[in-house]
Amino acid sequence: MKLSDLFQSEVVTVNLDETVRQATEKMKNKNVGAVVVVDNGKVAGILTDRDVALKVVAGGASAETLVSDLMTKEVVTIWDDEGVFNATQYLSGRRFRRLPIIKREGTLGEGELVGILTSDDLVAMLARELINVARALEPALGEKV
Repeated sequence: MKLSDLFQSEVVTVNLDETVRQATEKMKNKNVGAVVVVDNGKVAGILTDRDVALKVVAGGASAETLVSDLMTKEVVTIWDDEGVFNATQYLSGRRFRRLPIIKREGTLGEGELVGILTSDDLVAMLARELINVARALEPALGEKV
């Protein structure tokens, strides 16, 4: 199954010309820890609650600063048709918890943001799958050898 079928398709986004105040209002209203910054539907960056804490609260930037000035510009993304195993490889050992999902290169709308995978989503999905495996094995485990 494709990542875009499994994970959030309603991504909270902001445009390059929005302010940190506008971005954090969206984070608050949607109860998320990050917004994906888009430019014509394509990922331009990401702004996290950690970015805001370090660059605005501790770093002296203003709430009226544009997100384009504070966002992380080097965003790792994953193609929408990749699987969960690949996603775990992207996230393992890296220092980020969110992975924007984009349309596969060479397809209609290539590079367009179609979803987001968070480490919390991935853990929840893997936990559900482990429960399913345990339930399937339960009768076999109860049998005597």
